[in-house]
Amino acid sequence: MNISVRLAVASAVAAGLAATPAAAQVAVTVYGGYLGSSGLQNASTGTDADVKSAGAFMLALGADLDASREMQLQFSQQSTTLSPGGGADPFDLTVRYLHVGGTAFVDQPIGRGFYAVGGIGATFFSPGASGYGSETKPSANLGFGYYWPLTDRVALRAEARGFFTLVDSSGGFLCSGGCVAVIKGDLFSQYGAMLGLTARF
Repeated sequence: MNISVRLAVASAVAAGLAATPAAAQVAVTVYGGYLGSSGLQNASTGTDADVKSAGAFMLALGADLDASREMQLQFSQQSTTLSPGGGADPFDLTVRYLHVGGTAFVDQPIGRGFYAVGGIGATFFSPGASGYGSETKPSANLGFGYYWPLTDRVALRAEARGFFTLVDSSGGFLCSGGCVAVIKGDLFSQYGAMLGLTARF
């Protein structure tokens, strides 16, 4: 993670914690889900570079801001495969997100019913093939969910989320010398459904 991204994430976390009431409850949520992807191309052929749909997990650490809003630090990861096209071999790709965000419940206090969810931060791309290099790009996520309380402290969450990464590359994305395929893209998008288990303290 480069210095500017670290500073941005640290500043956002510090600002949010400063605004959090001292007596706020905290929550830990573990998610599993499935994400599809779009937005990358083979720069030589102009055809889509396919990022395979695959499972993903996410961990969210939350703290109450007020009766209906919760701040979160969100980390998610997907291990997938990128097929560049143009005759180039597919290779493993790990996509990670680190976002600061939160939830806002709709006409309900925290802990019941529908809510909107989102976050901003960075995406980390880690290819598993020689000649390709890691990349860090700014990103955001948006979605909505539903919260089912099972007990006073444990609940299920079902969410639909979209993750949007500003790639802004006309060619050479992920390339670190010796790339067989030149990849480009403006906006890399991932979208899918996640199911989570929350514990509140």
